[in-house]
Amino acid sequence: MTRNEYENKIKELGIDLQELKIVIGRKTNVPISTGCYFKDGNWILYNVDEGQNFSIIEKGNEDRIFKFLYMITMGKIGN
Repeated sequence: MTRNEYENKIKELGIDLQELKIVIGRKTNVPISTGCYFKDGNWILYNVDEGQNFSIIEKGNEDRIFKFLYMITMGKIGN
């Protein structure tokens, strides 16, 4: 899944990424958030816990990371 496909699907489903604390394209230190950004030829998927600790979940190509992010997004709206 490309970033564009992900963003189109999210828009289609009417999901507010900001409300879910999901960030695309940059790092954040917002507690209990998830995001991804591109660096050195890889997409990096990360998590920030309640203590603002940054941890990398996965590194990979655009397709892999946005598939992961889509699953995470669907899990967050299912709660």
